[in-house]
Amino acid sequence: MKDRIEAVAVARSFVGTPYVLGGRLKGAGVDCATLLGLYLVEIGAAPADLFSSVGGYRHDWFLHDPTERYLRGLVRFGFLAAQTLCRSDAAAQPGDLALFRVVNSKVFNHGAIVTDWPHGIHAGADGVREISLTTHRLTAFKPMEVFDPFVKMEPGS
Repeated sequence: MKDRIEAVAVARSFVGTPYVLGGRLKGAGVDCATLLGLYLVEIGAAPADLFSSVGGYRHDWFLHDPTERYLRGLVRFGFLAAQTLCRSDAAAQPGDLALFRVVNSKVFNHGAIVTDWPHGIHAGADGVREISLTTHRLTAFKPMEVFDPFVKMEPGS
């Protein structure tokens, strides 16, 4: 598995990739969920066949589905490090995943890869960009959970 510095380099290698719903190819197209999945695979935190167990979804899935599909699909590859609102004092380290409840969603429906708090890589309508998570209109002061994919989980925990 890569270390945090290498993982941030992996995350930044996605910058400039267009936003494509369900896209799974760096440089050609990703969405906010597939960006995180591809990142986890590339840093060695998730199996290469990760997407064989992840179904597709529509832009408005979170309006009609009360289950934490987004959260459950990714958190099995990380340890919950923080539950908070997205603000400058959040406990997030480089390489962590930050998941958000945006557009008044009751479930987590957006994510980013922390580069150097409060900055992170996310996939939005304008493609994959590095943004300030504490000032961006989608993420600032939104409910957030931070997952650390570098913590070694014990079997059965």
